[in-house]
Amino acid sequence: MRNVIVITDSSAYLPPFQTDSLPVEVIPLYLTWEGKSYADGIDLNPEDFFRRLASSSEMPRTSQIPLQTFLNVYRRWLEKGYDILSIHISGKVSGTVAAAIQAARELASEKIRVFDSLTGAAAMAFQVVEAARAAAQGATLAECERIARKIREASHTYFIPGTLEFLHRGGRIGGAAALVGSALKIHPILETRNGVIESCEKVRTMSRAMQRMVELMERKVGKCSRIIAASLYADIPELAETLLNLVKDRLGNRLQQTWYSTISPVIGAHIGPGAVGMAFACHED
Repeated sequence: MRNVIVITDSSAYLPPFQTDSLPVEVIPLYLTWEGKSYADGIDLNPEDFFRRLASSSEMPRTSQIPLQTFLNVYRRWLEKGYDILSIHISGKVSGTVAAAIQAARELASEKIRVFDSLTGAAAMAFQVVEAARAAAQGATLAECERIARKIREASHTYFIPGTLEFLHRGGRIGGAAALVGSALKIHPILETRNGVIESCEKVRTMSRAMQRMVELMERKVGKCSRIIAASLYADIPELAETLLNLVKDRLGNRLQQTWYSTISPVIGAHIGPGAVGMAFACHED
């Protein structure tokens, strides 16, 4: 039986305690900013990134993983005798999945499967961790892919940007909407839906928006009795702590596992500082 390695990208921002002993390799995405190129999470960590972003007049540009990088990584693991499950940020918001598919085709190997997470951040991390746990226990490539798909179908993410400025800069809302929204202290609750970011609701004040997010989460999980959840934050960990406490008050012992997760610079470039969110999945067998 061949071993399986799970390849992913830095947008998952995997917590080390989840992956230290698992067969996972993370390939960084890249940002170009003020004339320099940075490997996401390596050359630029979230703390430094958000500090600079708040005062920078230039919008950082993000880029996908190059084809050649995938070819090099895949060849290395194939030569070691591994099968490869490559799980990446939604193909509807990044060209990374397309580059991975092209690399797999060029290598013409049935030992590589590319899997579109249809999400990013912690919701993608759920897929990576569960597939890698299965791989560590001897699961086949097909079995690992089935587990990733099951978690993908059971996962969801809501988040609230701290400001509308970066959604406006990225072209997701118009300038007038950003101006009016900021003046009225409106905070949109956004969600990942079918691989893209969609507006869910608009709520005045951050505290009310977080309370409403928890209500939406409770409705989404239904009667699920085993839930995993990650409280996401850009640069204000206190918001993530408040949000997770609200979730714990609401869902109590239905929460199987919880943790805090910083938003990677590549994702933070599009939503800006002050953002907070919740990724969660029903984890019932």
